[in-house]
Amino acid sequence: MKTLWIWLALLLAAPAEVLRDLPYAGKGGDPLQVLDLHVPEGKRDKPRPVFLLIHGGGWRMGDKSNSGFAEPKTSWLLDAGYIVASVNYRLSPAVQHPAHVEDVCKAIAWVQKHVAKSGGDPARIYLLGHSAGAHLAALAAVDTARLKAAGADPAGIRGVVLLDGAGYDIPVQYAGLREGSVMQKMYRDAFTADPAKQKEASPAHRVATKPPPFLILHVARRADSARQSQLLAEALRKHGGRAEVTAIPGKNYGTINADCGKKGDPVTLAIARFLAPVQVHSK
Repeated sequence: MKTLWIWLALLLAAPAEVLRDLPYAGKGGDPLQVLDLHVPEGKRDKPRPVFLLIHGGGWRMGDKSNSGFAEPKTSWLLDAGYIVASVNYRLSPAVQHPAHVEDVCKAIAWVQKHVAKSGGDPARIYLLGHSAGAHLAALAAVDTARLKAAGADPAGIRGVVLLDGAGYDIPVQYAGLREGSVMQKMYRDAFTADPAKQKEASPAHRVATKPPPFLILHVARRADSARQSQLLAEALRKHGGRAEVTAIPGKNYGTINADCGKKGDPVTLAIARFLAPVQVHSK
């Protein structure tokens, strides 16, 4: 039934041009340093805002094209008038922090440099990530030094949407993991067991200037995600940022992401409300 719904959404979605596997790190880059650019057909009087999507997978798996990640949110955003850039990045254990976030920053820089050719607005970039992708979206958005080093303009990021992340304060999260567990290994492979490096990789510890607005969504029954969401929100507000934290009932780790973009879905409605004040989601 879920697969049928996705196919129906694709058939009813606004027509779009898809440019696949565009290298954002220059010649000689890793095969994972690519993105797909989805561009609604038809011209507009004004450039379109851009959503950059960052997949999850524990920093060690996942892909920009996964049906559970890419759809139906991509079709929903296209239908709402956005250009969508869906990003891959290098994965652990082949690489460790800061490789993942450096890739995301390079992807943002590439989009800002090239999206005008496709009718996009480089000054209106929105980030959306799930799980590990939520961590990377948050970290890229607040780490202005890394953005600038990658050639991106931090001021061009106008909003960030996070879906059920639990790695916003990694030392706190890591301390609560069972010794020798799969989860502990996942964090150690990505960030090592060094508390200093874990802290440096934590969005809650990297906010130094006023951040863009954040919408932080988490599964209502997931205690670690709820705690991590509040820790990040406190850090953002401390520096003058707007941070909305919303618990989503009736969802689990998978469905909070997979249902995003469906009509009437509470996550979809929360994102639409978050975007409404700046009125960039309409065609």
